[in-house]
Amino acid sequence: MSTAVDAAGRPLSASLRSKGVLTIPLAIREQLHLEPGDNLLVTVREGQIVLTPAALIPRDQAWFYTAEWQAKEAEADADLAAGRHVRHHSDDAFLDSLSED
Repeated sequence: MSTAVDAAGRPLSASLRSKGVLTIPLAIREQLHLEPGDNLLVTVREGQIVLTPAALIPRDQAWFYTAEWQAKEAEADADLAAGRHVRHHSDDAFLDSLSED
């Protein structure tokens, strides 16, 4: 683990404020692409506080957890459970089914 430094080579620091609020220096937020609302795992290692960026849901997969998408997932699950589906046993059978009326 390395110590972050500013342009003059001085270690970066932050002050703990009331209610435990800590502002991570801008240079570190930019380096790690941290944005307001991002989650951080907090651990103590050898007497040091370690903050690790942790996406509970990766940003590029957040669409899957939207209410609209979850409703469609529930609809698909219900269709499967009710037997409203067709199983094709080969690629050709599937492709043939696409041209059927």
